[in-house]
Amino acid sequence: MPAILAAETSSTLTTAFSTAVTAVQTDVMGMISTALPVALAIGGAVLGIRLGWKFFRSMAR
Repeated sequence: MPAILAAETSSTLTTAFSTAVTAVQTDVMGMISTALPVALAIGGAVLGIRLGWKFFRSMAR
């Protein structure tokens, strides 16, 4: 295999890998930005219920 062809193939593979990693990064960040508000709302509701339950139990004693 000539050296020029190997260099072109390496460059093409590097470009393809870089494009693929960038696409994955974009998809992951999109999923995080979609799921984060829902996860924070659910976590806040669970925390509020736990703290409220603890408060009312302490008042009942």
